Amino acid sequence: MKFKFSHHAQYRMYLREISTLDVKDIINYPDFTEFQNNGKMLKVKYISDKGKVAVVYRMRGNEFIIITVYYED
Repeated sequence: MKFKFSHHAQYRMYLREISTLDVKDIINYPDFTEFQNNGKMLKVKYISDKGKVAVVYRMRGNEFIIITVYYED
């Protein structure tokens, strides 16, 4: 599977010091998953040194299009 990051997601990851490996781990092994009505997926995982991190993405073929990444309360 390929991962493609929007500029917005890259910027948010940079600000929050979240790596691409963190994002891949969240998508592959989430603690919580939500299917959104617009074709997007939300996955959340607790990461010990960062807390709960959420990833919103969309699938296009065999590619994960990462839209945004943020901390969840």
